Amino acid sequence: MDEKDQKIIVIVMQSIFSLVGTIGNSLVLYIYLRKKDKSTSSIFILGLAGADFFTCLVIIPFNIVTVYLDYKHGYDAMCQLYMFLITGGVPFATLIMVAIAFDRYFCICHPFLHVITIFRAKLIIFILLIFAGTLGVLVALMYGINDMNGLVPGSPKNNSCSFNTSILYGSAECNSTKYEVNDSLDVAESFYDPSYGMCIPKYDIFNEDFVLLFSKIHAVLYLLMFLFVVVLYSLIYREIHVRRARKAKRKRSSLYPSQSCQPEASLAETEMTLMHVQQSDGNANNTVKNARTRKIGATLKEKQFYANIRTAAMLFIVTIVFLIAFLPALLMTQELIPFNIVIFYTYFVYNTTNPVIYSFMNKSFRTELKNLYGKMCKGNRKHNG
Repeated sequence: MDEKDQKIIVIVMQSIFSLVGTIGNSLVLYIYLRKKDKSTSSIFILGLAGADFFTCLVIIPFNIVTVYLDYKHGYDAMCQLYMFLITGGVPFATLIMVAIAFDRYFCICHPFLHVITIFRAKLIIFILLIFAGTLGVLVALMYGINDMNGLVPGSPKNNSCSFNTSILYGSAECNSTKYEVNDSLDVAESFYDPSYGMCIPKYDIFNEDFVLLFSKIHAVLYLLMFLFVVVLYSLIYREIHVRRARKAKRKRSSLYPSQSCQPEASLAETEMTLMHVQQSDGNANNTVKNARTRKIGATLKEKQFYANIRTAAMLFIVTIVFLIAFLPALLMTQELIPFNIVIFYTYFVYNTTNPVIYSFMNKSFRTELKNLYGKMCKGNRKHNG
């Protein structure tokens, strides 16, 4: 498959991502914004849907134009804006993934600490947005248009040019650096540099050593975030496993009481005595009420625990899809596997899949979608009638 065919595939693929993702994430925003009783998970889902919606509506179309123009933006400002969006928007979604993992960890493993409240969840999203924006600004300042005259003296080995739009950095990878330079040749014998006009690293503000160091720190940051997510969900799984084991043990104990228990007759006599004392004191009703209250409270806690597990499972799937979508691109940016532009840009599929995951794994979300669809159908019938 030649470079032109690959570019067509990328443009078509990203156009589908943009359309589907914009519609899907707008539905998520509509449904979750209308919820009256918001939880911390709802706040983080809203933050993630907002990031995905912006990516599908703005960043992906910008990237489509960039691919169509062969990555030649023409102006430094457009080049820097592109780098800001690419390297600021992606880390923001990754950071929200980590925040979601922490939220689920505290909800399931330490439910009584109340570490992440609604206010703190909103504050965390705001801080993560500022942090991701700062990363985007720093990377944008490291880039600019290649404004050289476009002529390289010497005989070219290969004048082809490709563009590796890294999720950490974007850089023109042209073979113009592989020229057999001969300074004795005049301009007439020079050859055109294919990277002319492209968005490439510049060292006007930051020197080359700083840019290299920053890229390594950026890569390590991604690695640490992925590691945090894996560790936290492992701890969540361990807690769920331990609780289920305890519950199974309690059930076995109730079905098969130990031999140290009192005999049946003695136990019955004891219960009769207790009932007689309670009735004489007039506290029987209060005792029954307290027992019922404790039972209802335990049932509610059990339901809440399993509701948290279902939410954690849904968000865990979201995280797994995120890791799978970004892994090839991340390996390509570290030059661990060969670069392929079609496979590289499949990481944008992540921004379109979350609404589908919510639809399959969140019953209330499906119900709200059905209600919304019903309202739209009624409105159309009234309009047509």
